[in-house]
Amino acid sequence: MHWPIAHVTAPFSSTMAALTPYISLAKRFLTFGGGSLIGAVIDYVATLLLSSLMGVSPSVALALSMAVSASVVFAYHEKITFPGSKAGWQRRYIRFLLLAVVVFALRALLLHAFVLADVPLPIALAVVIVIVSVFNFAVSSMLIFLKGSE
Repeated sequence: MHWPIAHVTAPFSSTMAALTPYISLAKRFLTFGGGSLIGAVIDYVATLLLSSLMGVSPSVALALSMAVSASVVFAYHEKITFPGSKAGWQRRYIRFLLLAVVVFALRALLLHAFVLADVPLPIALAVVIVIVSVFNFAVSSMLIFLKGSE
């Protein structure tokens, strides 16, 4: 006697096997998002405080906050998002800091454009951080923390 469920599970198993790399990528993106969230909170709060309380321009305030958040986020990614071989972490750190400069430039340009368009700073900053985080994940995954990139 054949159970009908046996015919259903075979296609399901092959479908799940095909989806496994995408599920793994989604999990890694969510974990990456945790580190990005930590960095974003540092960037967001420090930028707003420096800008509103100390009169620092939003772009300069963002640069200062990113100087701190980049090291915090790198440590998070080394330990949690992309665990593995720790050999060559110094080169990854330098590449990560260089990426942080590119990320800053993108954020600063977008932030400036939103501010010129009279979008309120808190909203503009949040939108810019989200947009650039997707770019950051892609580059970090492919060029900074890729296995064998030590």
